[in-house]
Amino acid sequence: MSCCPETAWGKLQLDDYKPQGTLDTVGDLDLYRVGTGEKCIIWNYDIFGLNAGRTKMLADMFAECGYMVIIPDWFRDGAGCSPFDAGVFQFISSRTQWSKIYKDWSEKVLPYAKKHGAKRFGSVGTCWGSYVVLRLSAEPDFHAGVSFHPSHTKIATQLLKEDCTAMVKGIKCPQLMCPAQGDSEEDMEGKEHQTLVGAEMWEVQEFLEMQHGWITRGDLKDEKIKRDVQAGLEAGFAFFKKHL
Repeated sequence: MSCCPETAWGKLQLDDYKPQGTLDTVGDLDLYRVGTGEKCIIWNYDIFGLNAGRTKMLADMFAECGYMVIIPDWFRDGAGCSPFDAGVFQFISSRTQWSKIYKDWSEKVLPYAKKHGAKRFGSVGTCWGSYVVLRLSAEPDFHAGVSFHPSHTKIATQLLKEDCTAMVKGIKCPQLMCPAQGDSEEDMEGKEHQTLVGAEMWEVQEFLEMQHGWITRGDLKDEKIKRDVQAGLEAGFAFFKKHL
């Protein structure tokens, strides 16, 4: 039992990219911060954690659009876990306790962001991170959420035994969902979650030619993947421009 479908992309390690941001520590929580501005995006990474794939690169790209972007290391290990490891269920269960994440948010991340000038918030989630996006989107400070190859439905219903319907109904700001093949049916265009809150609050752009994980881990030498990474990023940029 995992957050990702069996066809998901595996771990990608970029050894030749130099992140543009800085790494600060608040208490025991590391935070990667890049860019400046009153509009702040809280980036919530995938199961592989802070230092894997294109996570920091993509955060840098959003920062270039005029946002401050902060990636809290919610896992507190920098490394994360493979969705195909035997212990992935225990890993996700222990690190996806909303009461602990919310405590980090309210006591560490939010004061840190405001100290650096943040006044309005949006959030991005990839894979595991979409669970945090939906949770944060129930908070009054948030104005938009964007999730690529989201895993909140599997995490909530299968791993945590939580009420995903209630979580979706609880959002207070518009969402852009960008699911790939194998992602939860409930998050697709015209399906359960869009029906619950309406198309204005739950916009969907499907990437069904892509495998789960394409935006952070897909091979850019493949022209179709390169095309859809660009399309996904452009959709995210436009969504934040409209709502944040």
